[in-house]
Amino acid sequence: MPDLSEFQTQNLFLLVGTNPLPNYVAAKLLLKSDGHLYLVHTAETDPIADRLIAVLELGGNATKIPVNEAEGANIFSQVASYVKDERNVGLNYTGGTKTMAVHAYRAIEGNRPDAVFTYLDAGSLRMVIERQGQAVPPVPVALEVKPNIQTLLALHGYTLKHDLVQEPKWPEICQALARIGMQWRDWCDKNLRSGPNTPLRKKEELKEVALPCVKGINWDDSYMLGELAVFWSEEVDKLAKWLDGKWLEHYTLWALQQIASECQIQQVGMNIEPKERDFEFDVVAMRGYQLFALSCSTESKKGDLKRKLFEAYVRARQMGGDEARVGLICCAPKDNPDSNPAAIQSEIEETWDAQGKVRVFGAEHLPDLPAYLKDWFDLQP
Repeated sequence: MPDLSEFQTQNLFLLVGTNPLPNYVAAKLLLKSDGHLYLVHTAETDPIADRLIAVLELGGNATKIPVNEAEGANIFSQVASYVKDERNVGLNYTGGTKTMAVHAYRAIEGNRPDAVFTYLDAGSLRMVIERQGQAVPPVPVALEVKPNIQTLLALHGYTLKHDLVQEPKWPEICQALARIGMQWRDWCDKNLRSGPNTPLRKKEELKEVALPCVKGINWDDSYMLGELAVFWSEEVDKLAKWLDGKWLEHYTLWALQQIASECQIQQVGMNIEPKERDFEFDVVAMRGYQLFALSCSTESKKGDLKRKLFEAYVRARQMGGDEARVGLICCAPKDNPDSNPAAIQSEIEETWDAQGKVRVFGAEHLPDLPAYLKDWFDLQP
């Protein structure tokens, strides 16, 4: 396996696409420590080029090259004007349009035939390399660059609205609830609500809800939800919301923590909500530069589950590109034909052309969720 450092260059040209993550990875892997980065961008991707320079902390070691994406001659001449006087040149053409890739490649090859040409393959998480016609085996790079969640957000111009939650609340209770799955959902619907898909009861009603006997849960000698809220220093409506469904997010966070070291996950967090946009990831894991976004729902209706998964899928692709993976953690039982997790996954993979990019975990997976999550991560390149 070739050492990627031998393909690093002093002058690296990047084609800036609408997703900055591949550009960030390429710069980290292929630019020498004292090298100069050239960012070939359109009017649309100009602010993305600025963010890349800022996040990479390049300062004066970066030059932006504006091009007209619809004019091949313009792309060729602009890139050629910058490359003609440089030595030790590389081009990573993962980002940008096909027109940009073709004409930037021509411009650099024509002026520097000894240049290093590279492409980051999203499917295999490998760097494809070409140098003077030399056949170079693709280099695995999945774990070579490890941005954190904050860095990924910054590349898109976002900052966290709240502090990142990295410690699950009451993990022992979460594990006990996971073992009973839909039984707990039924109890919530009959006690914390007046029925399925109805709002939570009013505060005064919630205070009088009798706590059930659940194996593995110690309610600290409290008999009513109101008593427990006082004992745990929680507002009763917030505690009811947690018991009604928020626990599943905390359980998923805990499950990821159990496998983080073994699966080489460098960071996990929950409630990732940017200040600048109206969306939220329930739980996120970063493995190398690959984003895993997990949406959590205690609903069991197929339509609700598909909507949750679709929202997470769209946002994850926007943030993490084609490399992103999306999971749905839910309480749906496998014997329900309307919301069978395997059937939902199969339908979504076919409808969205997302084979291998989504995974649905249902009630049968919850008791041993860390093991099932590990299996999922182990399937990745």
